[in-house]
Amino acid sequence: MNFLVTGGAGFIGTNLCEYLVKEKHSVISIDNYSAGKETNHLDGVFYIKDDTKNIFKIAKNNDHFNNLDGVFHLGEYSKISTSFKDYSAVIESNMTGTSKIIDFCLSKKIKLVYAASSTQFAEEGITHSPYSFTKSQNVQLIKATSKWFDLKHAICYFYNNYGPRHDTCNNGYETVISIFEKQKLANKKLTIVKPGTQERNYTHVSDTVSGIYKSFFYRENEEFQLSADESYSLFDLAELLEQEYTLIDGRPGDRMKGVSPSLKIEIEKTKNKLNWKTNYTLKEWIKRNE
Repeated sequence: MNFLVTGGAGFIGTNLCEYLVKEKHSVISIDNYSAGKETNHLDGVFYIKDDTKNIFKIAKNNDHFNNLDGVFHLGEYSKISTSFKDYSAVIESNMTGTSKIIDFCLSKKIKLVYAASSTQFAEEGITHSPYSFTKSQNVQLIKATSKWFDLKHAICYFYNNYGPRHDTCNNGYETVISIFEKQKLANKKLTIVKPGTQERNYTHVSDTVSGIYKSFFYRENEEFQLSADESYSLFDLAELLEQEYTLIDGRPGDRMKGVSPSLKIEIEKTKNKLNWKTNYTLKEWIKRNE
């Protein structure tokens, strides 16, 4: 099959491209490299450096876009704390860019798999950051477009991914696990945001990618919670890494609550619907080199 992956040079996007190539599919990547990097490029993927808002211009007279079967849309602004100062960029990427991707899928009559954010389920509410707000609004737009114009879609929620290439952006705003691993390697104290008891589910990127892939072949329009079962507080992470820590003040957009019981039920529903399971645990990942 022929797939477009937006954000295909980023952390999760690169892992997804790698998976698709191994499955013998043809893959195009569009990435503006605000978080991705060229050293993530893989053989068998055709890379285009551009913004998703220009999707129609990019596809025009480009044979690589003939006979596309689907779009995996991961190419959005993806940082919470910096989304306040980068507000305009967030709107441009996450709303303007995504609306164009939706229009493109409608014009091609192909399925859209959208990388949604679990932050929309935070008890603090969807307006606790520009990032979370725009991501939640895109979910609503996709659902509405499906109702109005029969957009075929799958919406996949991510939960704190870690694994190969998780340090892709390498600017101090990559994944929590990447930041902590770097601090441990440098024999520095882990910087834990107060109070430190806030819990998160952490999911290996390979498990997330397999779920994304399975979601494309699910026949109905649906939402999927691609999450591992286990939750860890920041203090738990320090214990797993066997590293001292220091407490730091929180930043705008930080969330204090973990995964709710109702979401845990939805995670189980996802496993059943997709015949999907997680094969990795965070503890195994952290202990892999010991």
